[in-house]
Amino acid sequence: MTRKGTKTIAVVGITGNQGSSVAATFLADPDWTVRGITRDLTKETSTKWANRGADMVAGDLDVPDSMEKAFHGANVIFGTTDFVQHLQDPQIIANAGARHVNEVATEREFEQAKRLIDAAAAHTSTLERFILSTLSDCKGLSGGKIQYNLHFDCKWAAVEYLQERYPELWKKTSLLQLGIFASNWRVPYYTPKKQADGSFKVSLPMSGDKKFPIIDPNSDTGVLTQALLKIKAGTHLVGASSMISWIEWCKIWSSTTGVECSFETIDRKILEDAMGPLGREIADMFQYMNDFGYDGNDPNVVYPWDLEMKVETTPIDKYFKMQDWSTVL
Repeated sequence: MTRKGTKTIAVVGITGNQGSSVAATFLADPDWTVRGITRDLTKETSTKWANRGADMVAGDLDVPDSMEKAFHGANVIFGTTDFVQHLQDPQIIANAGARHVNEVATEREFEQAKRLIDAAAAHTSTLERFILSTLSDCKGLSGGKIQYNLHFDCKWAAVEYLQERYPELWKKTSLLQLGIFASNWRVPYYTPKKQADGSFKVSLPMSGDKKFPIIDPNSDTGVLTQALLKIKAGTHLVGASSMISWIEWCKIWSSTTGVECSFETIDRKILEDAMGPLGREIADMFQYMNDFGYDGNDPNVVYPWDLEMKVETTPIDKYFKMQDWSTVL
């Protein structure tokens, strides 16, 4: 049964990492109705959210009218798009032809982001806040030095589209830029690798002492969204529980698992040779993080600890203790 509050937040991507966190957080607040938007209302994940009290409605980012209808009457919209979903889409892979799959995937994501923004803009007069999950302007903030960090630039292109096309909606917009996902340890190139002496090593193409923001999106996207609603529109918040370096990451992992772990800086060519075009993109991302910072040293961003309120995010050591490391060890 749908839990009814006095205000409604429409959540795009309720079955994903970010959207599920937003839904869970606002379902726990009796003042809010959570409207979950999904392509398929018959899927088990959709039924699960309906059983938890979300008002599940059909909406497809490839069908603009469906999104416009799904947003009708919402006070707040939380919007996100998914690069990885397109990267793994068999149809996109099959139809890429001579082009690189990651290039086609980012184009697809950008088209969906524009449809999301168009649908939200149709309700500008009644909407109180539009919260868009994004990433920093890599190409711009690096002065054009980083050219192939496509998943960053795609998301920022959507921000520019919103700002230029819909100035009134832009006035009601807050941006959420999530840091490196704590769950990325499951991604092969992040995973600690066992060495001949029994110790473990994390090998990436960046400096081990360069700090970056880290976040558990499954637990913390909701509280970050909640915080944005308590402050004025126009805030660009970097979602982070802390700033951490890879050397520190390895020390915390060692403390958690009881096995030695060290960090090694590798040449970006290793990723490029192993992963092809996607390796070039990921290597560009790490170079950006190393040379310019994850947020590109953007003077307009703030962090949770800069806010006047306390934002309860998940510390990385606590997150590590909640994980099953048996697949790595």
